[in-house]
Amino acid sequence: MNLFVTGTDTDAGKTTVSAWICSNIKTKYWKLIQTGNDSDASTVKKFAPNTEIISELYRLKAPLSAYDAAKIENISIDTKKFQTDHDRIVIEGAGGLFVPIADHFLMIDAIQRTNSAALLVTRSKLGMINHVLLSVSALKNRNIPMIGIVVCGKIEENIKRTIEHFSQESILAVLPESENLAQLFANTPVPSKILEVFA
Repeated sequence: MNLFVTGTDTDAGKTTVSAWICSNIKTKYWKLIQTGNDSDASTVKKFAPNTEIISELYRLKAPLSAYDAAKIENISIDTKKFQTDHDRIVIEGAGGLFVPIADHFLMIDAIQRTNSAALLVTRSKLGMINHVLLSVSALKNRNIPMIGIVVCGKIEENIKRTIEHFSQESILAVLPESENLAQLFANTPVPSKILEVFA
């Protein structure tokens, strides 16, 4: 089984969490689809130089959903490619669970296709409770195994308890905002529940 780092939204902190995990363990990293000018794989490689990078299936220019970006470039996305012989690797999605990739194929379908358990990442901001609960509900409705939740940014203890109570999932870690991510990663152990995926 693989670990699929998914988010409640775009800019939730998926790449930060992926880099944190990869910097602490020996594994491979696979960004399924990259849209826009960013390179999440380069970010992961910067903080986890020993990580083997698996090339993206598609690199699309427009900073949109894969479905819309592919249309602009007149590219047909082959969903059969969303399979892998790799095991125990970190896979990073793009956007949230219901971001469309192709007709009748969403990001949540890619989680299932890649034989992955989901690690849900959320940024601490107004509305996060609703976004987390919707995402957890969607994953459970698909019977996708969940590892837990990681929060990027400061979170009040009462909000943390509320999320755990209603989602029935654990917040495994809180990664505060930091200008020195390398130091943050070095000083923040990856929880055992995440490490178990790679055992």
